[in-house]
Amino acid sequence: MIHRIIWEQLKKEIDTDEIIVITGPRQVGKTTTLNWLLNEIVSKNKLYFDFQNISDREIFETKNFNTIVDEITSRGFTTNEKLYIAIDEIQLLDTTPGVVKYLNDHYNIKFFLTGSSSFYIKNRFTESMAGRKLIYEMFPLRFQEFIAFKGVTYNLPKSIDLSGDFNKNAFNLLAPFYREYIEYGGLPKIVLTNNIERKKELLQEMFSSYITLDVQAMSDFQSSTELRKVIKLLATRIGSRLNVNEISKIVGISRPTVSSYIEFLEKTYLIRNLSAYSKSVDVSSRLPSKIYFVDTGIANLNADLSSGAKYENTVCHQLSFYGDLNYYETRDGEIDFVLNNKTAFEVKETPTDTSLSRLKARAKGIKINKCRLIGKEESAKFNNYLWGGLIR
Repeated sequence: MIHRIIWEQLKKEIDTDEIIVITGPRQVGKTTTLNWLLNEIVSKNKLYFDFQNISDREIFETKNFNTIVDEITSRGFTTNEKLYIAIDEIQLLDTTPGVVKYLNDHYNIKFFLTGSSSFYIKNRFTESMAGRKLIYEMFPLRFQEFIAFKGVTYNLPKSIDLSGDFNKNAFNLLAPFYREYIEYGGLPKIVLTNNIERKKELLQEMFSSYITLDVQAMSDFQSSTELRKVIKLLATRIGSRLNVNEISKIVGISRPTVSSYIEFLEKTYLIRNLSAYSKSVDVSSRLPSKIYFVDTGIANLNADLSSGAKYENTVCHQLSFYGDLNYYETRDGEIDFVLNNKTAFEVKETPTDTSLSRLKARAKGIKINKCRLIGKEESAKFNNYLWGGLIR
C-alpha cells in the first residue's frame, strides 16, 4: 500500500470526535484510504461497510436507527468503548446523514465516510451536521505520489521553488515519468497499469462509470448524450475563458441547462472552475471563469488535446494543492495562474527570456511581486524557470 500525502492529515483525525467525510472523484483511492485508516486504528472495535453492497446498505435503511446498533453488537462489537465505523459510497443511501447524525449523537461511534460527490455532501448533509463533520477532498495523485507509485525514490521540494534555475539532474531522472503523468493523469489504477492500450481502456471504463453511476444517481438530467457533448466541448476549451452562450448554441440546449451541467460536473469532480483574479469580488464574479479537468487523462479521453493544453491542465492540478488558484487576463495578454493572490505563474512548454519579461510586466501591472515561469522541456539558451516535474 503506497502512502498518500493526505494520509498524514487523516491519521490525526482518528482520535477526534468529528465525523470525517472523504470525498473526491471515482477511482481516486478513497476505499484504499478507508482501509488504511482502519489498519491504523489499534482497537479491534471497528468495522467497514460498503454501500455498493446491498446487504450492507440494508442494515442502515431501517427507520429505527437503534436496530443498527443491535445488529452491530450482535456481531461482537460494543459501544461501551469507542466504536469506529467506516462507510464507503454514502451517496448511495439518501438517509445516510440522518442515520449518522443520530448514531453519532447517541452512541460512542466515530465515523469515517466516503462519497464521490461534493454535490451530495453539500446538498444532502443538512445544516444540523454543522460542527459535527470535517470534509477532506481527495484528488488524483500528486507528482510526488506518482513517482512513488512507479517505484522511484526522489523527494520533491515541499514548497514551490520561486528562484532557482532549471534543474537538469532532476529533469534527466524524472522527465519520462512526468511526460506519462501529463499524458495519462494521476488516477492510481491507471498509474499502476503499464500497457498503454490498457490504460486507455481503463480510462474509458472509468469515464463510462461516472456517466452511468454518478450522473444517473445524483442528477435528474434528461439526456446523458447532451451532457457528454458538453464535456467534450469543455475538454477542447481547457485553459480558455468559458463561453456558455457558445456551448449552448453548439449543443442546442438552453444556457441555464449548460450552466447546471457545468455546476454538476464541478461538484462531482470532473472539472475545476478557475475564476478571474481581481482585488474586487464584484469584478471577479462578473468575469468568465476558465475550465480545467481534475484529471488530465480523462480530459485527453474526451478531446484530442494539444501538448500545451495537456501540460497546462497538469500544472493546474499540481498548483491546486498549494491554495487558491485564479487566472488573470487583459487585452495585452494573460497570466495563466495566480496562486493565493500573491504569486503569478506562466506555463510554457519551452520557456524563453521573452516569456519571463512579459510575465514580470503583467504581474507588476496587478501589483504582484512574485512570479515564475513553469516549463515542460529543457530550453537550450535559457534556464531561469522551474521545471514542472519539481512541483510536488
